[in-house]
Amino acid sequence: MYIGLNLTTASSFQMLRGAVIIFTGLLSVGMLRYRFQPFKWFGMLFVTLGLVVVGVTDIVYDDSTTDDTNGIITGNLLIIMAQIIVAIQMVYEQKYLQQYDVPALFAVGLEGLFGMTILDVIFAMKEIGECPLIAVALGGTIVSIAFFNFAGVSVTKELSATTRMVLDSVRTLIIWIVSIPFFDEKFIPVQILGFALLLLGMFVYNDIFFGPFTRRHIIPRMGEDNPLTTCCFNFCGADTTEIDRQQLIDEDEA
Repeated sequence: MYIGLNLTTASSFQMLRGAVIIFTGLLSVGMLRYRFQPFKWFGMLFVTLGLVVVGVTDIVYDDSTTDDTNGIITGNLLIIMAQIIVAIQMVYEQKYLQQYDVPALFAVGLEGLFGMTILDVIFAMKEIGECPLIAVALGGTIVSIAFFNFAGVSVTKELSATTRMVLDSVRTLIIWIVSIPFFDEKFIPVQILGFALLLLGMFVYNDIFFGPFTRRHIIPRMGEDNPLTTCCFNFCGADTTEIDRQQLIDEDEA
């Protein structure tokens, strides 16, 4: 991912990381035997469309040389491919956190310890000795990632790996807003559409759009004998009973 970041922009990097939602969803179905409700797939579809818009606008609206354009394409592809590895990690985390009831903080500590064993810590210390300012950046990163991983693993344990990835996409807005004025990133209006699709996908997946309205205003008016009722229940993930439907009708009429 960080190799790809060096070849593309920070906002595109963050937006393209949203591809992990797709891979996490697919792997959850294949490895955890999850059965997603249809509206969740629609949410992931919107996320995919948003990613396509972001990736294409990076290339179409790029004014640099051919070599730079090839670098952007390579960077974007590296970021997307890296999300497959991240998705595998998220799904395995969910599997073992639920199977063995591992405390979230303990899991994060083990991951950090493993990271130290496979990376060159001695070389990092040498670099810090040559440029002490690196220690400040690393210190901020350590604190930030510690809180981020703890919160992320907790969401994975209590909810699901895919939900964690959807919520993680919210960071895109902050990075995009900061990158344009402070890091001279080129503003591409079309990317607003891509970002809007990403947010729409997140809201649909989390059952914030469409589902609540359908359950409250459409399903109550559909009789039990209506063949579309079952379809709507499946689409919205609703478990409303006949009493609930009648209550909603009464409230709406009042």
